[in-house]
Amino acid sequence: MKSLLVLCGLLTSFAATASTIRVAYISPAIAFGAPFSRDEGGGVRYSIYDTLTVVASGGQLLPGLAESWVIENDTTWVFKLRSGVVFSNGEAFDAAAAAAAINSLIDPALRFARALDVPGLVGARARDATTLEVTTARPDPLLARRMNMVPIPAPKAWVEMGPDAFAKNPIGTGPFKITRWGAAGYRLEAVPTSWRKSKQINVIETTIVSDAAARIKALLSDRVDIALGLGPDDIDEVKSAGYETLVTPVPSVLAVAFRTVRDDAAPLKDVRVRRALNHAVDKDAIVKQILAGTTRVASQGTVAGIPGYDPNLTPFAYDPAKARALLTEAGYPNGFKMVMLVYGGLLPNDTTVFQKVAQDLGAVGVKVELRSMTFPDYARRLFNGDWEGIDAFSNGWLSVGVGDPVRAVDQFSCSYNAPFFCQPDMMPLIDATRSEMDPFKRDKLMQNVMAAFNQTAVALWLVEFSTITGISPRVKNYATRSDGTGILFEGMTLDGK
Repeated sequence: MKSLLVLCGLLTSFAATASTIRVAYISPAIAFGAPFSRDEGGGVRYSIYDTLTVVASGGQLLPGLAESWVIENDTTWVFKLRSGVVFSNGEAFDAAAAAAAINSLIDPALRFARALDVPGLVGARARDATTLEVTTARPDPLLARRMNMVPIPAPKAWVEMGPDAFAKNPIGTGPFKITRWGAAGYRLEAVPTSWRKSKQINVIETTIVSDAAARIKALLSDRVDIALGLGPDDIDEVKSAGYETLVTPVPSVLAVAFRTVRDDAAPLKDVRVRRALNHAVDKDAIVKQILAGTTRVASQGTVAGIPGYDPNLTPFAYDPAKARALLTEAGYPNGFKMVMLVYGGLLPNDTTVFQKVAQDLGAVGVKVELRSMTFPDYARRLFNGDWEGIDAFSNGWLSVGVGDPVRAVDQFSCSYNAPFFCQPDMMPLIDATRSEMDPFKRDKLMQNVMAAFNQTAVALWLVEFSTITGISPRVKNYATRSDGTGILFEGMTLDGK
């Protein structure tokens, strides 16, 4: 009887109501609600915090806690902030609070990981209650976009608690606050004083379900309203049960990076070989057969809506005959051997994608040895340049967060801290994008970079990223931030049951 009562209590606590949304996430908030960790807090960070600016799902830069901003000179930005905003504990938000957050982020004694995403910051100060000055060491045309990645914590509570305690008791100006952490999930409740006040949702109940099949089962049995991280093969099952599947484009591209910075006369140093590999892979088949049409073939290192996207570029056509001709012209009529290091998890079915890549390359004589690696191993190698014996590796051209391809472009430049691809004659183009403060001129410069990258075939571009979400019919007005996972719960509504 006691066990039955406990079970009933659990079922009641997760029962569908008109004001409680229940979400199945893939992984927990490893860093809890730490504002300056690179872990995104299990997808709920931006329900708790606000940022000065917001990069929307289409790549547009929008106001956040800052209503407007101007570039005063090459190294000084001035943000005009919203007035009347308060933190969930009652502290007032003002320019001093924003300055304290930025200065904490770049404090060398604290060494926050998020500081790596906002390089060149010198500091911030309040000119008055609603005027914030931010200075950089050098011209940074992307500073306003980078502010999208800097959550603002309540300053007094931050100092009193310290970073570790604050992470478990996060206080922001967002529409929700944490009321319970747990290994199996956590609970957030609406903050009625938030300037982003929730339209209807009062409670967010999250459940951590690492297995995709279990997430689908939870959705179809009405134990959750939203199931994140579904795969292309799950769409028909979810739809046939009367539930919605939402495919959300993410501003990033899956690719295979070519390693050309090396002492030997490797085939990949020849642009004809790199172009041949791009022509050898049937990317349309990858999209249709492996990814169920949930994305598009990539033509370059970014996507539509993101600065630098060149609409005139088209994907390399699938043409095995042309691939063989280029290989022959380059001196490899019988192909060659290539070691490719890959890791899975960037997007659903990507392991199968890489197997298809190896198969298609093999068909034109390029014998690929696929080796797997973990993401930590990949990150270590990328940072240290530890690619000995590796010819190519899986790579994501990520424009999430800042809404710009600058990070991926830097990785494929001679000035990267551990360069693996370097073409010196492209450096003037790349360097120009780093200092041009006019956004329209910079967009054109970045388009020139993308065109040059395409012409030089710096990578084997495969497909654009997307996420697949299963949604209950009672969920209305579902929307996310630019990364496709930061759900905007405050604008959501639910039909009662």
